[in-house]
Amino acid sequence: MKHINKQSHLSSEIELLFDNKKLDLLKYLGILYQAKDICRQRQLSLEQLLYYYYMLYFETTDINTPLIYKYLRDKKQINEIIIYLENLEFVQIHGDLFTRLNKLKVSISETGINAIDSLQSESVEMYLKQIIAIMEKYPYGTKNLEFQKLLYEGEF
Repeated sequence: MKHINKQSHLSSEIELLFDNKKLDLLKYLGILYQAKDICRQRQLSLEQLLYYYYMLYFETTDINTPLIYKYLRDKKQINEIIIYLENLEFVQIHGDLFTRLNKLKVSISETGINAIDSLQSESVEMYLKQIIAIMEKYPYGTKNLEFQKLLYEGEF
């Protein structure tokens, strides 16, 4: 029974694989980067960020299960991620103290653009190309019913 009371820690590799905030920061920053260049949208709402994040997740994984639980968890965490990005001066938050969360808009800053441009990696380039394909294939607002089906049924 003594072994039950010992604290257990995940190895750093497992933790990076499943709970990697830095990777999540890069993913959201990449979406904002491409939205500015490809969609000519300088500002995205938090819902738009989550939409593109999940369409990218759907296209790059072989999971055909409902994503609602992951979506709700990530919806809670996106505020923290945006605060991290804003503290790093990679994004700008457009709103004030009285703006409701669902009305806040986020845009990438020059520092964020320079950070993405400075990443010289094949995997980052591939990821940015995937974001372009997602934004062109699934424009926000045109596939709302299909997106709901993806969340609740795991199919698009």
